[in-house]
Amino acid sequence: WNGFIFNNHTRNNCIGSQRYHCMRRTNTWRLRSASDGNDAIDESSASSAEDSQPIMQSTLQPAAAAAEPTPTQLMSMMGTSPRRIFLSGISSTAIALSANFFGVTSNVLSALPEEFSEKSGLDTFYPRGDYKRVIVQSTNNAGIASNAGKCSFLIPKEWVADTSLALAQAQRQARALDYSMTNGQQQQTNIVLPDAAYGPPGNRDRQGLSNGDTNVSVIVNNGLRNFSLATSLGSDPTSAAEVLLSSKYAPRKGSPKLVSAVAETRGEEGNTVLVYQFEYTVDRGEKAKPLQAISVVAGSRAGDAFITLTVVSTQEEWDSNPIVDERLRRVASSFKLV
Repeated sequence: WNGFIFNNHTRNNCIGSQRYHCMRRTNTWRLRSASDGNDAIDESSASSAEDSQPIMQSTLQPAAAAAEPTPTQLMSMMGTSPRRIFLSGISSTAIALSANFFGVTSNVLSALPEEFSEKSGLDTFYPRGDYKRVIVQSTNNAGIASNAGKCSFLIPKEWVADTSLALAQAQRQARALDYSMTNGQQQQTNIVLPDAAYGPPGNRDRQGLSNGDTNVSVIVNNGLRNFSLATSLGSDPTSAAEVLLSSKYAPRKGSPKLVSAVAETRGEEGNTVLVYQFEYTVDRGEKAKPLQAISVVAGSRAGDAFITLTVVSTQEEWDSNPIVDERLRRVASSFKLV
């Protein structure tokens, strides 16, 4: 075989090194032409490298797939699922809204129409903007609530119920149930107490009771028959205001001065009621600063109650603080029967 030689060098290297990465047996006969020289050996080495690449790639593919699990597999390894994540998000949102977390519920109500908040009653639980709504029902001496003269109005969200009024109402109820009281003590129940009163917090005396000139109060006189503003007080709001002020303030209590009086209809369309709103000042002499107040009076639709709302503060506060003026007028204008 002149022109061909036997090449066993590659076989000896693989056996001697005992390496497993030899992908093919190299102990085959390889013929090369004398004229080609090293070309046959180079081609054999290239074919060996090409044959080894698919094997290496097929070995690495499962490892790459295992290193990239699906989102469902990741959540399963964490002990959760898409359903649990969805339920957790819904629960967290409900808790945040019910607790008004960081004022989120108040912000939502502020973005909605005021009519929706009022009809749903949500503004009685959560402030809407800078105000919250309160609903007042009248009570008798025994503390039994009545729907006659039921009304609602807005108050600043930081205002609280009057503690001194709550104490006086509790004492009145105790006297009504205690028949051993003397006649003189029982006659104290004839004093007219507001059915509700609210004011800014912090204005308290030494006993911890509310003691401030800025407040709003509501008095509901029920048990009437066929009462109406036009027939009982007249169709002129100015004359009606003068009658009410003269009966409320005796000369010893101060000299009221009527500033303005208007007649309005308030309520939803088809269910409105006539109200008189009048503004006045009270000079209390040297013992205290003069007061300025707005009163709103109305008769119930059934004619069985007469309701009076009065918002008051010192005249100095009305004149010097525009925020106080705006808030108190907002309270008076929001009054309506429900």
